[in-house]
Formats: sequence, C-alpha cells, structure tokens
Amino acid sequence: MSICPICSGTSFAPIASRERLEQECRVRATFVNQRLSHPVTPNEAKDLTDFFHAEKAEIEECKTCSLLIRTEYERPPAEDYSKDDYDPEVIEREYPEYVAAFRRKEGAYRELLPSGARALEVGSHYGAFLQVAAEWGWRAEGVDVGKDTSSFACSKGFLVQKVELQDAGFPVETFDAVFIWNCFEQIEQPKPLLQACRRVLKPGGLLTVRTPNGLFYSICQSLLSDRTLNTETEQFLVDAMGYNNLLGFPYLYGHNRATLQRLVEPYGFRLDGFLNSELLTLPVPDKSRAVQEEERAINKKMRMLANSIISDNSGVLAGPWIEVWFRRQ
Repeated sequence: MSICPICSGTSFAPIASRERLEQECRVRATFVNQRLSHPVTPNEAKDLTDFFHAEKAEIEECKTCSLLIRTEYERPPAEDYSKDDYDPEVIEREYPEYVAAFRRKEGAYRELLPSGARALEVGSHYGAFLQVAAEWGWRAEGVDVGKDTSSFACSKGFLVQKVELQDAGFPVETFDAVFIWNCFEQIEQPKPLLQACRRVLKPGGLLTVRTPNGLFYSICQSLLSDRTLNTETEQFLVDAMGYNNLLGFPYLYGHNRATLQRLVEPYGFRLDGFLNSELLTLPVPDKSRAVQEEERAINKKMRMLANSIISDNSGVLAGPWIEVWFRRQ
C-alpha cells in the first residue's frame, strides 16, 4: 500500500492506469524517433530514453494533499543512478545546451543572491549550473552521487563531492543558497534532505526546488481522456508532454506548488517566489534546426498559457515544470 511522503495519507485516486502508461511509452518512443537524425547509441540513450521507465506502473493522486505518486509493479533490474555509466564524449556534446538553459534563468535568479554568495547544488549532474553560477559571481559547488557525472563536473574544474548532502559533512550554516534543480522528484524520502538543507543554509538563505509539475500532468490526462478534444489540441498536448519528458511520467513524485509548500515550510522555510518552467533541454543528439524551433515554439506557447493562469492572482502554477524558492527563517 502506498503512503504519501508528505501527509502520510493512504487514500489515492487513479490518474493514469498501467495500460495508459504503456500507451504513453509507445507514444514517447515514436515522438523521440521522429526527432532523431540518426539511431542513438546506448550512451546517447542514457538521458533520452533509458531514463524513461517502461516497466508496469500507474500514477495515483493523494486525495489529501494532491501529490502524484508513481507506483511501480515491475522495477527495472538496475535502479542505482550512482552506478550509471556515461560517455564523456556524449556529455561534452550535451553540456553546452545545459549551460545555455541555465543562462536563460539569469533574469529570475541572479538578483536573489549577492556577488560572492556561496551556493550549493544538490544533484549537480554535469556541472552546467555550477559554471553559470560562477559567471553570475557566486561561489558554487555541488554534491552528486553519480560516479561519471560528478567526475565530468570535476574535470571541468568544479568542486563536486560524490555523496548525498546528508553525508557531505558541511558545517552548520555554510551556504547562502541551495539549489535542487532536477532530482527532488526522484528522492523517495525527501524529508531528511530538507532537514540537511536547513542545517547547511544560513538564516535567510535561499532554497530553490525545481520539479515536473504533477498538476500539469493531471490536467493533460483529463483533457486527453475527453473524446471531443480536437486533433490539433491533442497533438499540442502530446508534443508539450514529449518535449518536457512527461509522457509516461517517469518520476517517482509529481509535486505542485501546494505540495512543495506543505512539504518544505515545516522545516523552517517561507515561500519567497515561484515560476512556471519547462525541461531544461530534451537531450536529442544533433538536434536539427526544425526540432530546435519546434521545441522553442511549443514551450513558448505552453509558457504563455501557464502564465495566463498565474495572472489571476491565484498563484497556481500550471506549466510542465515548476520552480519554487524559499527563504530559511
């Protein structure tokens, strides 16, 4: 029986059945294959298709707090990200796109911290954010349990420890900011991580969490189940989910703004800001100009629609990904 990691609830409503997720897996495969310029190598498939789970699973929503939970019935044989093998040449080709994606966040984030601020990234992956943070004048370092990803980041000259934050041994109140960009939704027990974040943050320190938006996925499921939905709208939703790596929802949890607040604030944080977002980049190798333009167009339209919902002052985040930041009290 599933237990909600936020509210300990045990009552859930179905969002996507096993049959539905299997169908989305097939749609996902078609979506990716249509945008490839050549068959991908196993190393190129690491973050493109291997990440996308195809095992038997279903998505349910906690009736108490609305968190989405992926319940898996046939787990893949290897689940330990820390042991994943990555080809440095593949990472090197993908790296500039991640750097460019973080640079586009300058308007939202650069003024949140002063020059010289000490920042920590949890799940620092290839180190792209660490590079951009340095460009913004921050002193940034990371923790990442991936052996190859952390080694690559270190090869770029970044300070990255291959441990979980709880085991990193940082002194109390070391950092001005902690960023968790792309792994929070995969952490089975997030509360110990939040305790560790509070411990290493200075009073007033910034905690930023970025996750796929469970509300967006739920809305898409509801719309796509409507048999009167026109073909153009259906295709737009599929493309929006495809470019945001949401087909089949290959994540353990689907947060929304409300669930993040309910989870984070009890650890001594207050909400400070939020925004709609999208996948940093779909790691299709050698993207054609047409694919790049389609990705930008789909996400631009999705961003406009999502931001129009925020404009009613409700603060609801409806984008495919969301970013919410807090201050330590």
